[in-house]
Amino acid sequence: MSLAAYTAATVVPSMCRPVVALTKFVGVGSLGLLTGVSFATSFASIKSLLTLPSAPAAHRSFTHLTNSISSLTKPLTYITTISFITAYIFSPSHKKHPYLLFTAVLPVLSSGYAYAVLNPKAERMDRLLEENGEKGVNGEELRNGILEWEQASWGVVAGRGLGFLLAVVGIWGDGA
Repeated sequence: MSLAAYTAATVVPSMCRPVVALTKFVGVGSLGLLTGVSFATSFASIKSLLTLPSAPAAHRSFTHLTNSISSLTKPLTYITTISFITAYIFSPSHKKHPYLLFTAVLPVLSSGYAYAVLNPKAERMDRLLEENGEKGVNGEELRNGILEWEQASWGVVAGRGLGFLLAVVGIWGDGA
């Protein structure tokens, strides 16, 4: 192959192949972590809060849990979305599969769902504590609020899990 044959059309796609593979791998890994964190919160962590002996302790633990989850899920959502969009942008035109965009959007949609549905439920429990004071919180109301939050959080798990499933099947189909 002569030097003239090495143009941007031949060099750039070959240079992008490792970038695309790496960004897909990072995207699938971070989406898997994101799904796992969401699932563990919905499945195990919330159940353990309901076994605490007092409503104020359960509320403090719930608040700490939701703040910790938020500090974990926001960066993972950003990493996932940026990784899959980068993979889509740098993929050659014949490999620009829309699953990369769908997988980038699903974590954002599930985070939007969490913001729109889960945050108001958590804020309602915070108002309950503010209105009644820490010692006057009705344990049954708090328990019901935590259970409602848990049921609604399964929507987040479903969105992120669907994205993870789509990413695994897509990357397997790509062979990358």
